[in-house]
Amino acid sequence: MQCIETIVGNSKAGYTLEGTVIILDNNDVVVVLGGGRDHIGAIGLAVPRPSLLDQNSISATTSVLTMLGHKDDEPAKYVSEKIAAATERNIAVIAGVHYDNLAFTDLEILRELWISLAEKIIVFINRK
Repeated sequence: MQCIETIVGNSKAGYTLEGTVIILDNNDVVVVLGGGRDHIGAIGLAVPRPSLLDQNSISATTSVLTMLGHKDDEPAKYVSEKIAAATERNIAVIAGVHYDNLAFTDLEILRELWISLAEKIIVFINRK
């Protein structure tokens, strides 16, 4: 194991997400948490590959496992896929975000936060 780093994402409307990144030799593990109830809600595993639309760019193939009753599949898929494509590394994301009684607007805020967190993690990994 080369490095473990926690990256705190932006905060908005009382919501914050953080990602703990474990840099391995050729693969990385990212744990995305928020809401104070740390848990495994979903796991996304993304493998970089040439884009199906443009062979000159990199995309990723992603598989997701979701725990029964959890909705963490969206951040697990998005974060793993974006990081794998941008870093050209295999990425496993464990997502456990828990906030009670969310309205649609709250979900949009959380989506913004996991997008910005993914960007911060990409910068961190690419610097290593």
